[in-house]
Amino acid sequence: AIAELRRGVTGDPAGWMQATGIVPKTIAQAVGGRPATIQDKWFARLFLIKALIFVSLVLFWVGSGFIALVISYDAAAGILRAHHFPPALVGPVTVLTSLMDMSIGVLIAIRRTAAFGLIAGIIASLGYMAGSAILTPDLWIEPLGALVKTGPAIVLMLVALLMLDNR
Repeated sequence: AIAELRRGVTGDPAGWMQATGIVPKTIAQAVGGRPATIQDKWFARLFLIKALIFVSLVLFWVGSGFIALVISYDAAAGILRAHHFPPALVGPVTVLTSLMDMSIGVLIAIRRTAAFGLIAGIIASLGYMAGSAILTPDLWIEPLGALVKTGPAIVLMLVALLMLDNR
């Protein structure tokens, strides 16, 4: 399309203009005749980081699940043990929540299931926050603020959900 625009139109539009009463504008006239609105500016800015938002959410969910399942399994299970979680449930809950986190990341990564993954991520995050408030309230004040950061992650998932539709 750009190559055609550069090549230019060489036909005579006089007959068409007379038949339709429409006088074509140049590209400069068409674009310059409508200033950018705030919606145009927001869309342009957000569209540039849309991929970054989705990639970061996928990495967040897959990475956190992988770390808890593979790299720091003992530490993740230890949190539950330290808060008197039933010993028979420590292992299964640690594995299931890790697999759930990774699944949410995969769902977000696939365009067809991204909305479902984002909603699942929001629900899981709210569940983690509520469960932590009940079972491990001391984690809310831990120095790195892992649970405090869940709120902004939920907001980012809401933004991604709103940006999901391309049409």
